Amino acid sequence: MRLFVLLAIFEGCPRAWLDNRKALSTALDAAVAAGPFTGLGSLVVPFAPQGVTACAVVGESHIALHTWPEQGRMFVDIASCSTRESVRRALDAIAAALPEGRLSVLDEREIDPGGARPAPPLAGDR
Repeated sequence: MRLFVLLAIFEGCPRAWLDNRKALSTALDAAVAAGPFTGLGSLVVPFAPQGVTACAVVGESHIALHTWPEQGRMFVDIASCSTRESVRRALDAIAAALPEGRLSVLDEREIDPGGARPAPPLAGDR
């Protein structure tokens, strides 16, 4: 198994956009299409008094957006077993959907690049 994971934070984003279910849903759909990922379902949940979490389950793993409108921030979590480029394309689509804001944190990782390794035995299994 090989998994490409991208975590990002955007800052300086418009409060109204970050608190808009439709805007987050549109950004999420654009990310799924840009991957291109196999969309299996999505959920967009508003919070009171503000904030939205939008998640897409894709055949390759997931995309999640979490907002803090009062801080002008959005956290992005993308994981895929397809390619590194697919997660980058998804992030680019999310950035393009933002009316303004800047990428302030980006952490990209490839997990298990060499293939599965056997887990060490548990203490009771020896």
